[in-house]
Amino acid sequence: MPAPTKPAPTKPTALFDRTHEWAELARFCSEPAPGLRVGVVRGRRRHGKSFLLEHLCRTVGGVYTLALQQSRVMALDRFADSLAQGLGFRVGRFTSWVEAMDTAADLLTSRRGDGTPPLLVLDEFPYLVAHSPELPSVLQALYDQRGPSSGKPPLRIVLCGSAMSTMSTLLAGDQALRGRAMIDMRIGPFGFRDAAEYWGLADAPGTAFLVDAVLGGAPGYRDVVGDPPEPAAGEDGFYEWLARSVFNPSHILFTEPEYLLAEDPRISDRATYHAIWEAVASGAATPTQIGGLVGMDAKSLTYHLNIMKAAAFIRYDQDLLLQRKPVITVADPIVRFHDLIVRPNLVDFEMREGRAAWERSRETFSSKVLGPHFEDLARQWTLRYGRERGLDDIGQVGTTTVPCREHRGHEVDVVALSRESRARDKRARITLLGEAKATNKSRTTADLLRLEHIRDLLCAQGWDAEGCVLALYTRSEPAPDLVAAAKEGRVLVVTMAEMYGAGPAPSPLTPPPRPR
Repeated sequence: MPAPTKPAPTKPTALFDRTHEWAELARFCSEPAPGLRVGVVRGRRRHGKSFLLEHLCRTVGGVYTLALQQSRVMALDRFADSLAQGLGFRVGRFTSWVEAMDTAADLLTSRRGDGTPPLLVLDEFPYLVAHSPELPSVLQALYDQRGPSSGKPPLRIVLCGSAMSTMSTLLAGDQALRGRAMIDMRIGPFGFRDAAEYWGLADAPGTAFLVDAVLGGAPGYRDVVGDPPEPAAGEDGFYEWLARSVFNPSHILFTEPEYLLAEDPRISDRATYHAIWEAVASGAATPTQIGGLVGMDAKSLTYHLNIMKAAAFIRYDQDLLLQRKPVITVADPIVRFHDLIVRPNLVDFEMREGRAAWERSRETFSSKVLGPHFEDLARQWTLRYGRERGLDDIGQVGTTTVPCREHRGHEVDVVALSRESRARDKRARITLLGEAKATNKSRTTADLLRLEHIRDLLCAQGWDAEGCVLALYTRSEPAPDLVAAAKEGRVLVVTMAEMYGAGPAPSPLTPPPRPR
């Protein structure tokens, strides 16, 4: 008879959010199925992977070992020490990873426990692979000897790492561990609402938005900013917060992009990758445009762009309606902020003359940092929280460009398809068209007329957009004429407070827009 399944361990109170990630890992570790099962956890630095796995090991009595950038012999000794500390007795020295993993498996499965499968976590796994490239094959052989079909005692191994280009290919193609992992989990940043709560800014959406636009949702940044971690209210409070963190040449965040690039072992010529980052942050969205700014042809950039994509340093956003080349954007808000604000004024910040540099950069910050970030948050809100305003048929959410002879085309910030529709399919039904504005200018019915014009263009081009919701996402209070149009059901107006869930619930007198 199979062993009874124990209840999954409860998430520790010290862990903020990560409810789904904890549930998956806890289930993985608590199921009593026989044999070895392997899990992979990957994500960028400062996203809380190690914190999560350390708590998991403490909860289930697992063995956690954190690899360092050191020699093969030193790494084997460190692994032996971690194993000894977890077991409570010395295990001697290892001369090879075959010996190390076989011994660890034997000792862990021989322990009499409470029925929970023993757990071994190898954190920063890419550091081990760098000097011991045979290690994935060693784990493959261990799996083939002790896998689920072997009938041997249960054992769980989790491989974790921040070098995304290494971790993302660990299970790909003809790699040794291909087909042998049960879990491939990516730990990402917090969503913008969770990040606001984590920073203690749930009731201050304006400040939460500024913090998110600079640092994103990586939880590790809060601990390194200092005390207090959050900015004081007002423009002066926000500048003082920047001045003691991102603008401070003595602070770790001043050189954060350097640390991010150092994560990937394949990146040696960092100047080229910094140039690519800066070009993309400035608005270059295709290999040709990037090459023009960097001084390389598009073909020569292919290798570098592929590495940056695999490492999650850049992302490729596909047009939701049209078959066009994807738009390349910077994935990390802090990198975008550095490339647009810090690097162009590096001398000023190093000389502690940041105030003047910040004043010169305010327009860039507004148009190239806050604007794109607000648009991204509007798309996130539509996908995750749109049901709060009656948006019940939201499938894929993205952007598009609508041809227009009169205006030379329109870029649409938010486009949503119905749940049953597929992207770039002419039969798709468009359920929402939206525009997001991060400026302090009040939005009026002129913005609504533009959306109505875009909707009519799409209908004339054969798209099913007749009954779509028209939405305006605004950082400022809407003008009275727009409020009146919202009450009439012509437009859905989403304020910053509503996006963050900090504002009052929409009045029943202002229902969501109705199909025309």
